[in-house]
Amino acid sequence: MPTCCTTLRGTTSITRVRRAVATLRRRGEAVRVLDIGTGTGLLSMMAVVCGADSVTACEAFYPMAECARKGLAANGCGQKVHLIPRRSTEIEVGPGRDMEERANLLVAEVFDTELIGEGAIDTYRHAREHLLTEDALLVPSEGTVYAQVVTSEMLQRWNRVSPVRWPAGGDGGDDAEVLVAIPPSVQQCPGAAAVHDLQLSQVPRHWFTPSHPPLPVFKFDWSGRKKDLPCDETTRKKFNSLSDGQCDAVLMWWDVVMDSEGEVLLSCAPFWAHPDCEGKDEACSSEDVPWRDHWMQAVYYLPSPCWVSEGAQLTLVSSHDEYSLWFNLQRVEGEEVCEDRPACQCGIHIINSRTRLGQLNDPARLEVYLRVLRHLVTPDTVLLALGDGCVMGVAAAKMGARHVYLTEGSEVGRRVMEAFIATNRVQEKVTILTEDISDTSLTQLVAPVTAVFSEPHFSTSLLPWHALYCWYARNTCTHLLGPTPVLAPCRLTLWALPVWYRDLWKIRAPLNTCNGFKMDVFDKLIEDACKEADEKVEPHPLWEYPATARGTPVPLLTLDLCPLTIPDDPISSEGAVTLPPPGVVNGMALWADWQMTEVEGDVVTTGPTQEVVVGDYVQWDRYSRQGVYLFPAPHTLHPGLHHTLHHSTTFQPQDGTMMFEFHISSSSSSSSSSSSSSSSSSTPVTKPYSTPEGLTGKE
Repeated sequence: MPTCCTTLRGTTSITRVRRAVATLRRRGEAVRVLDIGTGTGLLSMMAVVCGADSVTACEAFYPMAECARKGLAANGCGQKVHLIPRRSTEIEVGPGRDMEERANLLVAEVFDTELIGEGAIDTYRHAREHLLTEDALLVPSEGTVYAQVVTSEMLQRWNRVSPVRWPAGGDGGDDAEVLVAIPPSVQQCPGAAAVHDLQLSQVPRHWFTPSHPPLPVFKFDWSGRKKDLPCDETTRKKFNSLSDGQCDAVLMWWDVVMDSEGEVLLSCAPFWAHPDCEGKDEACSSEDVPWRDHWMQAVYYLPSPCWVSEGAQLTLVSSHDEYSLWFNLQRVEGEEVCEDRPACQCGIHIINSRTRLGQLNDPARLEVYLRVLRHLVTPDTVLLALGDGCVMGVAAAKMGARHVYLTEGSEVGRRVMEAFIATNRVQEKVTILTEDISDTSLTQLVAPVTAVFSEPHFSTSLLPWHALYCWYARNTCTHLLGPTPVLAPCRLTLWALPVWYRDLWKIRAPLNTCNGFKMDVFDKLIEDACKEADEKVEPHPLWEYPATARGTPVPLLTLDLCPLTIPDDPISSEGAVTLPPPGVVNGMALWADWQMTEVEGDVVTTGPTQEVVVGDYVQWDRYSRQGVYLFPAPHTLHPGLHHTLHHSTTFQPQDGTMMFEFHISSSSSSSSSSSSSSSSSSTPVTKPYSTPEGLTGKE
């Protein structure tokens, strides 16, 4: 069995390069190395220390090419590696050209979650035809894509929209009355063509039932000698269903063979299918396999989910073009199966992210929204629903509101909502405002608005508090409101939690050295780029990235959203809390709770869904992205010391910016602060997404 390696750019890589060099030496050949997509230059430096006679490296992204040039020089390889700041497909071979001779050893890292999404097929085909000798060695040498059909109602929540059911004394299950029906165009749509990349190791096993063991559906010989590298390919793999159920989705991952002998394997499989866990008991977990965020696993949704019986023989139809994969299922022999790449026809998958589709199917959210509407809607209610794709507006009309007005930010969004309105036969009670809401006159309405409702969601929202956009949107339509309108949501509370991110901290951690090579230049490049371009608080779906609580949730700031006038002055709050030792804090997790009404339980959270216990992993809302702040350096909570988290939050109403400051201090009972870790950050409410002119009163 092949040895499983943990990283392409690690100890195993230098071992494979060294062995490849030795193989060429035994052939009596001079070793000419080509490094495609060199990045930091690490693989080129490995080739140098392994004794290559010549090394050519190419990097198309100019800032990265400059980083490689400086890194090569810093490690004494500047004169030993010929760096070309262009794509490999632009390199010419011949006397006086980019490469004097063809290379006989190729090292490359040109893969993504789909394996071929960064153009690996074209890169290797061109290299084979124009840049490499006929018998050149490749590191890696082969790649295999694995697929597994599963039954999963949970995964389908990120793909297909289910009817909204009226709970009315029940639990809102399948036996409850359908309140909002789904348009046929949405029901029959094959869904989004885009891959849904996920950390499958964090997907609970009870979420899905496999229909068969993982199947190798594509094999890529990067050299093209055993098998050509086709730009378009379809394979068929038969299997017998392991259980009754609806086939919903296909899980996918890949591995690459690092050497021509097939002795070393790099696997991106989730832990339950990973070679490192083979033969182990069920105690194996995601902690037992290498963590990666650049090579994740993926979910593809079948165009037409189908019910199958245990033992039924099915055929998994797998296709790829030059950059993408897609899948379908043949239920009976001879059945015609579309091999074309699926594409959304209904529009709902175009205007909504996977996260948003999940929100539309989230039972907890729907329960809150329906409860709020049930108490808010009367036969006299004129409701204004602010937000993109607000299906709850249709629900309000079905509940008996006098009239509902929707706002939509795109033509596709209007088309989708028109389909929902027609399917639910509320054309006479629901109007989509086609003009800018600030330009809508009161005479266009049946009566002044008595209630304003926002889920809250806007297609341009990235962080949880970005949906404050609804507050600004209200401010533009005060002329449409009655004297005492009901406003939902009525309040926003921002929360933070000191945590230990088990793996996520690695996305910002400096490399320092790798295999003995100094990576200071690369670290400086990333640090400068982050300071220049990145927000200190980034959006991430934390259910995919385990975080251990190192304290209790801290309320940062509460905003009263009932005033229709946006305040002129900043709103600030600060405080300090004690952190219990022992442990390590390397970041903060931030989220928003939206109080829809003054009733205590009418809260939609984007944060923890269960009580937070210090020292335990946090259970996060799976249909939101939380805010992630990483401290520049981890802070150890030593027993015997007093550790204090200081926090400050400021909301700038004029431009919608939310600013955060975090600082951890440690002291003994008889001394002042002895160590600290601090930073400040700002994230915009109405930026970085575009804001319609006049929305905040300031362009």
